Amino acid sequence: MKTTHQERRSNLAAILLATTLAVTLAGCGQKQQAPGNPPAPAANTASTPVAEPVLTAWQQGDQAGAIGRFVETDWSKRPLFTPGTTLSLSEEQFMALPVSDREAKSKAMLPQLSNLKKLAQAVTQAGRDAAAKKDLALAKKHFTALQQFGEAIDTPESMQIVRLVGQAVKKMGDAELAKLGQ
Repeated sequence: MKTTHQERRSNLAAILLATTLAVTLAGCGQKQQAPGNPPAPAANTASTPVAEPVLTAWQQGDQAGAIGRFVETDWSKRPLFTPGTTLSLSEEQFMALPVSDREAKSKAMLPQLSNLKKLAQAVTQAGRDAAAKKDLALAKKHFTALQQFGEAIDTPESMQIVRLVGQAVKKMGDAELAKLGQ
């Protein structure tokens, strides 16, 4: 199959973006405000994607609420993301789109992946803060949630760039749990 110069550039840009995001996510230790007692997560119904309440709280600036929801979410439930949105697409579905649609979805995906990265960093910091206060059970809960989220988005049903973010988030959870001696 012959690809055009524009398609090769688009594919290269996606690979570079994925690599940059994965490295940044894995290596960033940015401090965030830790929540006190986070509110209980909203109940998930069959029609509500699992990540939606978490991401909505985050995008609305409710950091403590988003972290609390993230930690309490059952990441094994599906769907994770709203069907038809960029983050819900598989690599095959994404590549089947016309080039102009892929480019538009790629641009839309950047802020979404950035939000996931920042949220994971905030959850990591909240877990570190709990560990510093000797609340190892709460710290473990935060780091385990990171692992579970990472595993949930690192599946064959996800785009490669989303899978890379998932792998980086899982590694963050693994590394923090190792520090706790778990």
